[in-house]
Amino acid sequence: MDFFQFCACGPSGYARLKQKVDACARLGRSYEFAGCTLPSGCNPAQAQVGFWRTGEDYLLYFRPAVAYGGADPRLNEFFLQGAVQRYAGFQAMTDRLRELDQVFVQPKPDLLQSLKGELQSRVLGQAAAVEAAAFKLWCHACKQEPLRPLSLIFYGPTGVGKSELGKAVAPALNRCLGEERYRMVWTELNTFTQSHSVYRLTGAPPGYVGYDDDAVLEAVRRSPHTVFMFDELDKAHPEVLKAFMSILDEGRSTARREDGQGSRELDFRRCIFLFTTNTDLSGKEWGLGFAPPKSGAPPPLEGPGAVGLARRLYQADESARLALARSGVLREIAGRFNGLIGFHPLDTEARQQVTAKQITALGREYGLNVVQVDPAIARALTPGKAISPRSAVPMLEGALTPVFLAQASLAKGKTPLRLEGTLEYPHLTPLA
Repeated sequence: MDFFQFCACGPSGYARLKQKVDACARLGRSYEFAGCTLPSGCNPAQAQVGFWRTGEDYLLYFRPAVAYGGADPRLNEFFLQGAVQRYAGFQAMTDRLRELDQVFVQPKPDLLQSLKGELQSRVLGQAAAVEAAAFKLWCHACKQEPLRPLSLIFYGPTGVGKSELGKAVAPALNRCLGEERYRMVWTELNTFTQSHSVYRLTGAPPGYVGYDDDAVLEAVRRSPHTVFMFDELDKAHPEVLKAFMSILDEGRSTARREDGQGSRELDFRRCIFLFTTNTDLSGKEWGLGFAPPKSGAPPPLEGPGAVGLARRLYQADESARLALARSGVLREIAGRFNGLIGFHPLDTEARQQVTAKQITALGREYGLNVVQVDPAIARALTPGKAISPRSAVPMLEGALTPVFLAQASLAKGKTPLRLEGTLEYPHLTPLA
């Protein structure tokens, strides 16, 4: 459990906490949480957090005592109050905790531009999709009291960066916010093709097979800032999609089992839900993964600031929602997604950049630090037609494995290398 959850659980959460603390007090004991993760800058990083009622006063204590060495003055002042803090009433204690909530949710002023930069470094040739995703993420991260989670669908042909962008979201947010706040849970929906598979998301009822297994959505109990990535939305059974309706609309659902504190409520309001689909929701006719659409790739988003961008994204969202409904998804489900972001086939330059990135990744598999790839080599190794960039990886392995093995001695010390030469005689050169 994170200490953040005590600061952001909301009125219903505090009501349950008071009920538990008061019940324990009648038995002459405190209400404790072991192994609670503390904010960045705290020493130790985890501690036991306890609540105790004595008369009308409430005590909040940490065991062992916590020393804060971070830069936030509000956290510094809070932990300077000592290992045992006394408050005149439960409301006074929760008011103090709620003040700290703003410490955790306050984004950096340049968060939008930082997010765009982080995501663009991971996803090549998709400027419009990256800008739209960064804008949606920024809007959600700026909320102090979100009512529901952020939910995005990434759609487009295979192998153009949808999953890559999904993988980049949690690390990008953590780097931009300066703390390890977001954690990712990846689920392949192509294994949820039967109606009963919904129980793998929500948990099986008592007496059914799988009741003791951890459900996918219960990951929010470990981290209120979970990024749920669901690949291949179009493969899931309709009953599986219905399980998301209340979550995406209300930000809450009921678990099959109680947690350690006796609660069955799952709170997703600060979570991010990402879905991918190869279904064409754009109205354009796609070719192969590397082929440009007949009507041309969509232009980069432009316009007069946030208002213009928000309006254009809304128009694109509504068009894609209608296409999603026409594809067979219930309209009431299609209308609950915050954004539907289209990916277009990669152009020639982006394809070559992807090839260079694949060569760098392949080098790491052989223990080599290939940091540069000559554009001529990347161009020569980029196939003219392919279903997706993934299908070109075996060809790259066949062409470059002899080169990598011949110069394996350069792996010592992780020497920075550049791949250059010709297609017939490629070689690695150490960089000064």
